[in-house]
Amino acid sequence: MHANTAADPSFGCDPLSALFEEVASARAAMTVARRAPLGTSSVVDVARTRLLVALEAFTAELDARNLPVPYGIRDDLRIQRRTLGKFSGSSS
Repeated sequence: MHANTAADPSFGCDPLSALFEEVASARAAMTVARRAPLGTSSVVDVARTRLLVALEAFTAELDARNLPVPYGIRDDLRIQRRTLGKFSGSSS
């Protein structure tokens, strides 16, 4: 058995890891969108929706694995849901 490396096809294929990478990427996109000029709220809305989808997918995978949802993820999910007016779903 060999160590996981970038050359190993199974390296980085964990769905949880990929979902977390999307959360991190969506958060970065949200940071960029917040710096957009005034009057470009659609840019922020798109980034916020992407972040919400990423957070929901990540927390769903954590729930499926019976893993706890980190406080920061849970709080960010609640903020994004309320900001977008989406109150449905679990209170993860």
